[in-house]
Amino acid sequence: MRRKLIVLIVLLLITSMVSSQTLLFSTLEEKIVVISGDYKEGTLTLINNADKDFQIVTFRRYYVLDSKNNEISGITLEIYKPDGEPLSTGVLYTYWKSGEERTLRYKIYVNESVKPGTYTLFMVLWGFLSSGDLRVIQIPVTLEITDVPLMFKEAFVEVKERSVKTNRILTGETIVIYSTVHNLKNSPVSINGTAYLEKNGKRYLKTDIAMNLTPGDNSLQVEIPIPYDLQAGEYRLIYKLEYSKGTYLFSKVFYITFGVDLTAISLEKTEVMEDEKNTLYLTLFSERDIVVNYTIEVYGVNNELLHNSTKAIKIEKGSTIIQDEIPSLSPGSKKIMSKISFGKITLDQGSISYNVLAYPQIENILYKEISLNENKATVQFSITLSNANSKEVVTKLSYRFFRPNETIHKGSRDLSLSPGENYVNITLELPIGEKIYYEFSLIQNNKEQKISGDLEIKPPAPPTSTFSQSSTPLTSTTNTTIPTPAPQQRNILTYIAILLIIIFLVLLILYLKPAPSKKRRERPKPKRRSPIGKFKRPKEPEIKEYRELPKK
Repeated sequence: MRRKLIVLIVLLLITSMVSSQTLLFSTLEEKIVVISGDYKEGTLTLINNADKDFQIVTFRRYYVLDSKNNEISGITLEIYKPDGEPLSTGVLYTYWKSGEERTLRYKIYVNESVKPGTYTLFMVLWGFLSSGDLRVIQIPVTLEITDVPLMFKEAFVEVKERSVKTNRILTGETIVIYSTVHNLKNSPVSINGTAYLEKNGKRYLKTDIAMNLTPGDNSLQVEIPIPYDLQAGEYRLIYKLEYSKGTYLFSKVFYITFGVDLTAISLEKTEVMEDEKNTLYLTLFSERDIVVNYTIEVYGVNNELLHNSTKAIKIEKGSTIIQDEIPSLSPGSKKIMSKISFGKITLDQGSISYNVLAYPQIENILYKEISLNENKATVQFSITLSNANSKEVVTKLSYRFFRPNETIHKGSRDLSLSPGENYVNITLELPIGEKIYYEFSLIQNNKEQKISGDLEIKPPAPPTSTFSQSSTPLTSTTNTTIPTPAPQQRNILTYIAILLIIIFLVLLILYLKPAPSKKRRERPKPKRRSPIGKFKRPKEPEIKEYRELPKK
């Protein structure tokens, strides 16, 4: 009886196999990557792609095909039940509905003899319907066999202090490189690496890396602090990881700067007077909150340092305007150098120029009497004005002549003074025989230079022009008319003329003096000579020749 039952079951199985259909199921996973000579364990998600529900699903076998559909050996598959128990053959799932996903735990061993490449693993399952019908289920899984144990994922860079991804790094900040490396092996893999900045072929801030990577994902983090004194400019970050099977290289370009720039430099005035101060304005743009120093240097002719000051100021992110005062300086062109620094590090600098103008000055006042009558005299005043600047200046000359409690003359002139000495002539009538007071004022930029004095015109005995110098010559500058010649020059010419007249009179007197009477010249008596003295040769006779005959 027992033998008959066994025969019946075998017949039923054979009958069901003959009438069974082959179904193809899929997995959510695209592939399984395994290192040659190692193993890989994990889970697969199987999907019931059939439109049928299975009461029982059993695992029957597996096989591996290469790219040419040839079955190969050297790859071993182990599967486990949902409770973790190993399963060679037998019931894998029960009540697997259509479209339902089931999890399959696996472990795949790959022999070292298996060459790297792509293979297909086929798992063969039997599925029994509620009617007792059998369906053969095949599940293909792509296997990628490799001898490279590490998989490098994309790296990225952040600024540690700001936790942002940016291509602009500030000195004093820290570059942090994040990367993930997946170790496919089930044992640690040692790697070495380096990270540094490169500019014009030169390396900066090199950092060495050495570590063992455990199986699975490994997160790597490398920090490169940027010093404050690193020169601003464009740098390339080089991040390299090396091991026995290969090299991973990551690079990115950054612009490194201190983040504080002098964007503008200006002055309140481009021209000031010699006793006037000026105001300097500096505009800074900062990408950080920091305390910096600003230095102001003022240079004159031949780069002579005239003023120097250094101050500290706290600036915040954004624009900051610094205002500082330039003291009054001597006349001339001035150049301002402004420098922004942090410690001994120069961040930025700029320059600007301006002119310091000298006040025009009254240098000298001369006058001469042009004509006289009984009560009044016509007098011409010659005022010498000086302009110490290298350009023309506009000023105003005012004058007033007065006696006590009465103004005789007053007036003013607007003048444009050329560089150097300028001359102004003023002609007016003044009373004779009394003391007259005068005031000359030169006004420039609301500053007044005043010269005052007095004079008294007396009718001279000889009717000659006389020149007298006023009480006080002062410094200043102005020009309208230039006298021809100046009163000082006329005095010198007068003295020369008088001297020439005196010399002429002396010569005339000497010429007219009667000459003394001439005495008759007496011939000296000849000396007696001894007849025995020296012999003297007689003179040759003189023969006269005439071109014409002598007249009778």
